[in-house]
Amino acid sequence: MRWWAWRNDRIDGPKPTVRLFVLYHDPEANPRIAHSVGLERGLVGVINAFASPAMAGSNNTIIAHELLHTLGATDKYDPATNLPRFPDGYADPEQHPRYPQEYAEIMGGRIPLTTSQAETPRSLAQTLIGQATAREIKWLQP
Repeated sequence: MRWWAWRNDRIDGPKPTVRLFVLYHDPEANPRIAHSVGLERGLVGVINAFASPAMAGSNNTIIAHELLHTLGATDKYDPATNLPRFPDGYADPEQHPRYPQEYAEIMGGRIPLTTSQAETPRSLAQTLIGQATAREIKWLQP
């Protein structure tokens, strides 16, 4: 992917530190799209997104998630279930009662509603950066 990014980086002006390529797909023709990826090594990401104004908010959330990977953040969800991992994948792990959460931890990817249900944030306004992610991207001391 780093080689592909180098070959497809044809912009004039200063070279960016992080390069994100967003590939938009027609949701009618492609109801499911490939997983997006962000690499810390190479500071590059490829985001698969839906070309729909209704999906702009969730697309922005995915773009931010992959950008944070390039800065060193790790996933905070279970890849088998896509459910956020407790406690680091929760925006407010100290909340009582625990469910439903109001926000998604950006690297947890979803808003936990119950122990077995979570929903995709509709916009970045429904996400937060938790303490573990903040430490990984050097916003907080270890």
